Amino acid sequence: MSELLNSIHRSLPWDGCYNARDLGGLPTKDGGTTRWRSIIRSDIPSRLTAAGRQALLDYGVRTILDLRGQQEAANEPSIYTTPSADPAQPTYLNLPLEAYYPQVGALITKAATRGEVYCIILDHYPDLVATALIGIANAQAGGVLIHCHAGKDRTGTISALLLRLAEVPDELIVADYAESQLRLWSLIEKDLKEAGGEAKADFWTKPTANPEMMRILLDHLDAKYGGVQGYLQSAGLSEDEIARLRAKLR
Repeated sequence: MSELLNSIHRSLPWDGCYNARDLGGLPTKDGGTTRWRSIIRSDIPSRLTAAGRQALLDYGVRTILDLRGQQEAANEPSIYTTPSADPAQPTYLNLPLEAYYPQVGALITKAATRGEVYCIILDHYPDLVATALIGIANAQAGGVLIHCHAGKDRTGTISALLLRLAEVPDELIVADYAESQLRLWSLIEKDLKEAGGEAKADFWTKPTANPEMMRILLDHLDAKYGGVQGYLQSAGLSEDEIARLRAKLR
């Protein structure tokens, strides 16, 4: 499956980003493919050079959805956050995936794997997940770029929900998720070195964004909600919103 992913040329070589790729071109269970230039995932775009920013605009991105917390976004601002009369400048939305409630933070602290954390986020912040997804469904015409910091965990969770809704096979959703670790490896190695080695690294620095983490999330969706449709309905999305969200990739 990884060979299939790599052969589709979804990678976007935007100068300054390590983990930018299109969610288009992926096979679906009914023989179709996901829509190109509609949903793009990446790491934080504030690292983009001038050439990278121009490449983002040239690719047709018209909405930037930042999944980070408000304080995190304020400490390291994204790009295009200032309203502009220029219609070519993308709309910026900061729609955090977490509210950082202490009781939820306590559960996350006890989690043994990234996959468990993803499930905790889905279970305890469905309203925030729904708000982010509705932001995508309601986005203006053109590409929607979704990002967090590394473009791996929060972005990976939202990407998985979108790809599941578009009926991409689970093997490809898992492979797309795991691809982030490969793309970010140079940064991961740097962080591990600064931490004094993997044994001394914290939970999020350790290179554990492996395929099993995404399988945990997908299995949880099925076991608890009967699939992605059931989760989205329980999170409060209407049938029309779900249909418009699916249409972004189909």
